[in-house]
Amino acid sequence: MAREILTIQLGHYANFIGMHWWNLQTSNFTYDPKDLAEVNHDVLYREGENLQRQVTFTPRVLIADLKGGIGSMYEQGILYDTEPTSIESASNNRLWDGGKLEIASTEIPNLETPSTEALNEPDEAKHSTSSDDENDMKSSWADYLLPLFHPRSLAVIKEYSHNCKNRPFDIFTYGCNLWKTEQFSDDFSDRIRSYVEECDLMQGFHVLADSTDGFAGLGASCIQHLRDEYGKSILTFPCVDFNNADPSASDLIKVVNTALCWRHIGEHSSLYSPLSCGQIGWPFAADPRKFDSVTYKPELKYHSSAILATALDTLTLRYRTKKYPNVSLSDLCADLNKLGRRAAATSLSLPFPMKMKTDLIDMLDEFEGPLWTSLTPSCDIPMDDNMQSIALRGVPQDRMKRPIQQASRQISKPAYRCSSVHEMMTFYLACTCHASATYFTDVEAPLKIADPYPKIFDNNVTEDGSIAGWPVGADVKSVAVMAGMHSSGSIAAMYETLLKQIKRIRSIKKLHAFTDSGLDEDEFAECVHNLQDCKEAYEDHYI
Repeated sequence: MAREILTIQLGHYANFIGMHWWNLQTSNFTYDPKDLAEVNHDVLYREGENLQRQVTFTPRVLIADLKGGIGSMYEQGILYDTEPTSIESASNNRLWDGGKLEIASTEIPNLETPSTEALNEPDEAKHSTSSDDENDMKSSWADYLLPLFHPRSLAVIKEYSHNCKNRPFDIFTYGCNLWKTEQFSDDFSDRIRSYVEECDLMQGFHVLADSTDGFAGLGASCIQHLRDEYGKSILTFPCVDFNNADPSASDLIKVVNTALCWRHIGEHSSLYSPLSCGQIGWPFAADPRKFDSVTYKPELKYHSSAILATALDTLTLRYRTKKYPNVSLSDLCADLNKLGRRAAATSLSLPFPMKMKTDLIDMLDEFEGPLWTSLTPSCDIPMDDNMQSIALRGVPQDRMKRPIQQASRQISKPAYRCSSVHEMMTFYLACTCHASATYFTDVEAPLKIADPYPKIFDNNVTEDGSIAGWPVGADVKSVAVMAGMHSSGSIAAMYETLLKQIKRIRSIKKLHAFTDSGLDEDEFAECVHNLQDCKEAYEDHYI
């Protein structure tokens, strides 16, 4: 029996991440009855039936975005349409300009979007009148989506428009106030209830929410509702989009939104982990994280969100594998939120550095430096002193070590006695991660890569994701990936950098939009004190 999870996505960038996450899962479905999947897809997907009694398998997801943020996607979806709709009756529900209507097949997702091709083109191949940034601004996450959604999945916020400069949805309290409106709150909470009531053994919620605009407040209010109504485990990922623009006055607004967001989700979430491809988080995300054998453009939502989604799809394998059906989301949260520490850092190794014709035992023995890169802003994850949950996919048993007849020098290594990848990685982490407690999960199947995943791998990555010492120019079809969540004293630096920025604001009254929408001085002061308390909770004090 599946232990179901409902995923909630709030905000345009969070939906970019979610789009890649659902695409990756769709690309990694196994349809061959002889090749049984290691992942239990029922945890995040739901089986249903449309009006024609056809079986459907759709993401168990609830999505909110602003009007105009979903491109030409139909709000109620097309999965349950059974009869053609007249132009007159359809015009009331249409989310696009009728003069620009495009007809696409409903059987095969449209991957031939101009923005997909443009975003993957090298710079020299682009027309002078077009740029990556322009294509990224014009495209929506819905333009790249593979799976079809259930009609109740998508909630469009009609009170605000995407990229509207006259009335932007850019203040934390705007989101809180939106949740308080009867029209939105009743509709959204009813959608949540519908998903929860059809579950047999629900274990909790994933929440992805933009943390620098009004969705921070909407996400905080939604999470409080989930805690009050259901009391299940809530794993939250506040998302920070990379920004390569010049500093502006709005950066301080984003800092306040983030601080208020963390204060509330830290109170009501079981565990939360900020996500960004920027090393620096505040006053805006900058200095991109670097990955060996990967070249990406962090300023493009299409690129950066793919990297974050890759981490999410891998680290959640802990409670999505068929091998360990009794492991749950609450186990992960309980391991990492000890002593009131509700924040954790997310890591990724993409691709996992398996060289061609090299066994895991030799690769680990020769590897220098940390195996992972942090995806949490203003936080570098050390190898030592961690409470951590790590998942590895894509290293099969036959690449662990050589048979004893061919082992040669491998026999002299202590790790040669290990009989499985799980045992060898656990042994390696125990030897290299001093004073750390590690829960390790492994899946033999690699992560399959398919369109519209961006072409970000360097030309030394082979078709199966191995690292070559020379250019191979292969079309990467799969890669080994490692991702994890870590709780350690390094998270104090994340709070400290945000606290430093928030203290630049002497009085919240100077930011009129906050006070005008209901935020008072006492609540802001309490938020600052909360950041200070959280920072101290992660500091190590030795006597």
